[in-house]
Amino acid sequence: MIKSDGVGDPDNLVELLLSEGEDFLLRNNGNQIPVSELQGKIACMYFIHSKFRSCHEISPILADIYHTLKERGEGFEIVSIPFQESLNIDPTNMPWFALPYNTKTLKKLSRKLKISAIPTLVVIGSDGKTLHLNARRYINLYGIEAYPFSMEKLAELDEIDKKRLESLTLESLLVCDGLDFVEGKGGVKVPVSELNGKTVLFYLSKKECDPCKKFTPKLEKAYSEIKEKHDDLEVIYVCLDNDRKTFEEHSSSMPWLLIPYGDERERFVKNIFDFGRRIPYLVAVGPSGGVLAEGARELVIFFGSDAYPFDKHRVDEMESKLEEMAKGWPEKVKNTLHPPHELVWLSSGIYTCDGCGEMGHEWIFGCREYHYGLHPGCALKDNGIKGIDKSHDDRNYDNCKGSGTHDSPGIYEVFPSSLESVKL
Repeated sequence: MIKSDGVGDPDNLVELLLSEGEDFLLRNNGNQIPVSELQGKIACMYFIHSKFRSCHEISPILADIYHTLKERGEGFEIVSIPFQESLNIDPTNMPWFALPYNTKTLKKLSRKLKISAIPTLVVIGSDGKTLHLNARRYINLYGIEAYPFSMEKLAELDEIDKKRLESLTLESLLVCDGLDFVEGKGGVKVPVSELNGKTVLFYLSKKECDPCKKFTPKLEKAYSEIKEKHDDLEVIYVCLDNDRKTFEEHSSSMPWLLIPYGDERERFVKNIFDFGRRIPYLVAVGPSGGVLAEGARELVIFFGSDAYPFDKHRVDEMESKLEEMAKGWPEKVKNTLHPPHELVWLSSGIYTCDGCGEMGHEWIFGCREYHYGLHPGCALKDNGIKGIDKSHDDRNYDNCKGSGTHDSPGIYEVFPSSLESVKL
């Protein structure tokens, strides 16, 4: 759990808003309320955009929490902070305050509060200090049980999470309210019972995500090769897209199973696995239950089909090989693909190399100023040092402003293109 002693300067919520020139909030009926109304209360700052399905999913949950706490007489408020001028969401699902739409204020708050995804729920304590930088997952999974969002309460929920993951079964994930199947090609219903005894990879991705576009073909290739030798592996796609049409376009060519779009189990699975900003996300659930490997995507990137059986042994082997490869590497290198600056050896999530276009993870030689990064195989070849073996091409990279290609920011929604993105 993330906790801080306040975010930005000033660190009091009321002072923070006032410092950005906001001295009033709006009710959903248009009435203006002074910002000072928040003083001494626990408040959720709800960063929202109605384009995103996840906002429509969580708003009714928040409304239930809001009404219940108001009936109890609790000092609790929610403040919507919109990423668009007009929110196309049922106002009965948002009976709280809203900050007037202001792009300048939004950008400043986003930086100060480290917003990298939509929706985000920043919880501010009654003393104005930050309790949590994004309590969305707690609210989705536990609803009002997450209140008052204290360190003690969230630690208690984290312990419940830990035990649930340890005892996780396919039935607990995929059987709900009479639904006991996933879908195969052509909409064929595959009973969950047929998956018992198999290693199942849950694949969370979205169509408009560059790392997902790079990773999906790699996973398809590994899946096909593994299935030729082993029948005890399956992949289940979990949609992170915002509409059914995009989901259908994205999933139509996938060779594996899926959870139907909009299914209640889809939202549950997305919240059970705490994947943060890491999309695409691939997690392996073992034949007897429990999580085998949260970093299954890294195994696929590193080993390809040899990632099978996606267990701790393979994870340990990958980490050992990565450490061994890195012995003797310099901390900084010059490279002809990026003449302006030295590239610094960094630890990273997944990324796409700005040299060869291949995906990598863990090690990258990067330039933060230009958001440019090279796979060790590309970065070190000018220096006669062996990097991680990858295929390369001879393209000329005159424009050094690369993609900077770390884990895609956001759980499953990222900033609209009209706003400046937070660089991770």
